[in-house]
Amino acid sequence: MAPRTRIRPPFTWLGEHAALASVVSTVIVAAFFRFFQLTTLPPGIYATAASSGLQALALINHGTWPQLTSDSGYASVWVFLQAISIKILGPTELALRLWPAILGTLAVLTTWLWVRSWLGLRAAWLASFLLAVTPWAVTISRNGDETALYPLITSLTLWLATLAWRKRSVGVSLALAAVIIIDLLSGPIGWLLVAAVAVIGVSTRLRTKQLLSIDSSQIVVGVGCIAGFAALVFAIRGSFAQIKLLPGFLALPTSVGSFFSTIGQTLLMFNGAGDQSYRHNLAGEPMLNAFVGLMFVAGLLVALSRFHERLYRHLLFLMVVLLLPALLSTTGAPNAAHAAATLPVVLALAAVGISYMLDLWYKTFPINSAARVTGQAAILVLLGLTVFQGYAQYFEAWAGSSPVYVAYNEGAVQIGLGLKTGKFTGTRYVLADTEEVPVVEYLAYGTKPYIATSAAGLTVLPVLSSPKQFWITTSQRDTAVKNLKLKFPGGVLVPHYSTFNQAEIYYTYEVSK
Repeated sequence: MAPRTRIRPPFTWLGEHAALASVVSTVIVAAFFRFFQLTTLPPGIYATAASSGLQALALINHGTWPQLTSDSGYASVWVFLQAISIKILGPTELALRLWPAILGTLAVLTTWLWVRSWLGLRAAWLASFLLAVTPWAVTISRNGDETALYPLITSLTLWLATLAWRKRSVGVSLALAAVIIIDLLSGPIGWLLVAAVAVIGVSTRLRTKQLLSIDSSQIVVGVGCIAGFAALVFAIRGSFAQIKLLPGFLALPTSVGSFFSTIGQTLLMFNGAGDQSYRHNLAGEPMLNAFVGLMFVAGLLVALSRFHERLYRHLLFLMVVLLLPALLSTTGAPNAAHAAATLPVVLALAAVGISYMLDLWYKTFPINSAARVTGQAAILVLLGLTVFQGYAQYFEAWAGSSPVYVAYNEGAVQIGLGLKTGKFTGTRYVLADTEEVPVVEYLAYGTKPYIATSAAGLTVLPVLSSPKQFWITTSQRDTAVKNLKLKFPGGVLVPHYSTFNQAEIYYTYEVSK
């Protein structure tokens, strides 16, 4: 792996406590951004998160081994994690968000450890701090889907691989082997990560002429890789029909024009037009704020200018490989979720840019202490503004946007909760689209049976003299209400309103006989 470079920490007054102070304070900030208002933000769940929750419930209640499906990002390990929280908290929104918040906080710690091992203390603090407060990272650490895995496994794998190379310890190798198994069960992004680390490892061994030099620690890593591939093959064999759908899930470009368009949109998302989905971002906002984005560009330029150094070649190589899912998929391009694994690398490059600017300032004023302190203060002010911008964008602008409540299926969420708590002696029906049904099924799991259908499905319902209650999402409202009034006249239609903006979010239509 790449050797450590000596970069002077920015806060010499902390002395020997600088490392501990930087990591502890950063993790505390990260925990605040990930756990604050976690029970209410995001304001619901969406189909992929709910579907992985349903797989977890099938595992808990029926022992059904999770298949590799697009609903969980082909990450079976994610279903096992969600099964733990759902077993403890039940099928709730919080149960789906708990692991993302935990993993997002741990990712800040592992990013600190990895970047310190490659770039030193200053860069470690900067990269982990930026990961703690950047809205892109905060959002995916609270969403409830498998995307939260990727910043953690990226930084953890790179850190353990670095330790395994330097220490040649059996204990570290066991940890690396375990993480490689997790990577291989984390879907295509995990597969790319393992491939990237393998390429870096082989190239490093070739350069140092140690390719054929094998010891016990390396045997442990090899056994872990074999075990991981065996587990992956077993999972693929049980999910072959779903695996064949992977190219469709990725929506690979079908023409040269769409290929270059996707690449352009993805590369511009950092400082130009970001992810347009309110599930990942305040739609259209760049994934990095102005300061961090400029420092990321500066870091890229530094890395390119130092391409002859192994460390920077590895950073750029990781950036390209881990960005492939976003570069090659037209789904929602630019797609912040597909690029989530690059977060530690992107912010490490931003830290390189900030460190470079500080070093330039120090060289300009090698003796003038007042000027040197002024340079540090300017960076601190900009980092403070980054914290403020991160909080304001997520907890105020994003949380206060009506499209967010639509994206997170506020109506379907309330129907699911209403089915679980409401009492009705007749037959209950839910009229929802394919994106909303999993949300209702997850939140209403274990309640009195109901029949899920669509507005068009009403035409085949038998006309029986019995009480009926229809729960209707806004997507089905017009056709459903028209058909219900024709088929079951005399029913009572009741609209239900959002607690956020008082908009109508679902309806009930009750027939007494």
